[in-house]
Amino acid sequence: MDYKQAICLNGHQANVDIDINESVDSFCTECGAKLITNCTNCNYPIEGDWSRSGDGFVDLTHHNVPIPKYCVKCGNPYPWTQSALNAINEMVNLSELDNNQKDDLKESVPDLLSDTPKSKLAVFKWKNIGKSILPYIRDILVEVASESIVRALYGK
Repeated sequence: MDYKQAICLNGHQANVDIDINESVDSFCTECGAKLITNCTNCNYPIEGDWSRSGDGFVDLTHHNVPIPKYCVKCGNPYPWTQSALNAINEMVNLSELDNNQKDDLKESVPDLLSDTPKSKLAVFKWKNIGKSILPYIRDILVEVASESIVRALYGK
């Protein structure tokens, strides 16, 4: 049996083992935002707990089901990822950097959220061009960026 998870539009995980055919019509207990179980772009289910098998056995060990950033079916960012991207880009726009520097940083933001071949270049750009903004986006990046990116930008 397949399971999907319910996550609010702001990225708070509510449930990781909802039957694939079940619908959810509720809201987040942390922030009040609507819960979704499917991609808002292609309607593909947000993959849930894989440890529950259909063969009559249930794995009782604890599994941390990650909150995905992008849909596995269409590749689009989930609403919480898009919100993080938008917030970082808005902070860049509000900075005192020149337009070329702003464009350079905004272009590199997606490479901060996932480990890509261009992630090291993105870290380099942010440590050099965007260093004045880095303290303000730390909390956003801790929530959505990979651990290695956060370490590279902030240490530890």
